[in-house]
Amino acid sequence: MLSFLKRIALIATCGVITVSCYAQSTTTTPVKKTTSAKPSLSPEKSKMLCKAWKLDSISEYGVDNKASGKQVNDAITFVADGTFFITLDGVASTGTWTYASGRINTVTKNPDNTYSFKILGLSDNCLMLDFQYPAPDLSRAKFTYSPKK
Repeated sequence: MLSFLKRIALIATCGVITVSCYAQSTTTTPVKKTTSAKPSLSPEKSKMLCKAWKLDSISEYGVDNKASGKQVNDAITFVADGTFFITLDGVASTGTWTYASGRINTVTKNPDNTYSFKILGLSDNCLMLDFQYPAPDLSRAKFTYSPKK
């Protein structure tokens, strides 16, 4: 009789384990990622951002300096289709840009560079961007732009 009870207990245990395994398995639907080369800004912000901007000043270590030397002709132009033009330290380049979480992320061609700017301020007459230089420097700079005329 004891052997019979052991067999029933073993069968019941196997049944419980099998049922719990099937109960915990779920069918998941893959999440569809949407990728777009176009920025995800509101139409108002996009209209403010997407134009030609000329560099007015650079603030490093809390010191504001007017654009001068190689930077006197620096500018940035964002286009609504996700492309942009930049002149940085006198070197012109083109590339693409995206917007996410308050940051403008760019990839340029010739020279190949990536930049990530945090938007500190944006209006029709002023664009302020924060930029952190890559390692080993890791210092920050604030670029202030005005509309190019």
